[in-house]
Parts: sequence; C-alpha cells; structure tokens
Amino acid sequence: MRIGKFHAIAFAGVLPALAACTSQTIKMIQPQTGATAQCSGSSYGFGPLFSESFVDSCTRVYEKRGYVALQRLTPDERASLERRGLWPKDHSKE
Repeated sequence: MRIGKFHAIAFAGVLPALAACTSQTIKMIQPQTGATAQCSGSSYGFGPLFSESFVDSCTRVYEKRGYVALQRLTPDERASLERRGLWPKDHSKE
C-alpha cells in the first residue's frame, strides 16, 4: 500500500512538468546594415533545456555574423540605426 501511495505522489509531481510549456525568443539586429533576425524555440514537458539550447545556438550563429540582441545594443548603435532610418519601426520603444 505504501508503494502505491509513493507512486501516486511521484506521478502527481511529474505530471505538471510534463504538461509545462516554455518558449523563448531573441530578436537580433546587424548594427551596420539594419538587417534583423529572430531566434525562437518552444517546447513542452522536459524540453525547456532543448529549447534554450536551440535559441543559444541560433544567437551564436548570428553573433558570428555581426548581429547583436536588441536589448544589448549600445545607445550609440541605436542612435546610428535611427539616424540612418534602419531601426525597425516595431522596436521604436525598446
């Protein structure tokens, strides 16, 4: 009987983890050209590690090409993009 209760409690603890959903999106921009890219991933259950790993790999590829995550743009880079009309309109408040 005790083993049955243990399994029920263990299953009840694992069930939310299996049903959990996660997603991550990182928007990137190439400061010299204004080109944009987006790295995103989503997963269910125990997949958050996979999703995070996928997004990290994607951002590293773009960083090697000179892209920067929008939130990491310096004020000078942002001002330069705005002066040249290359700052994406949907990111004007970021």
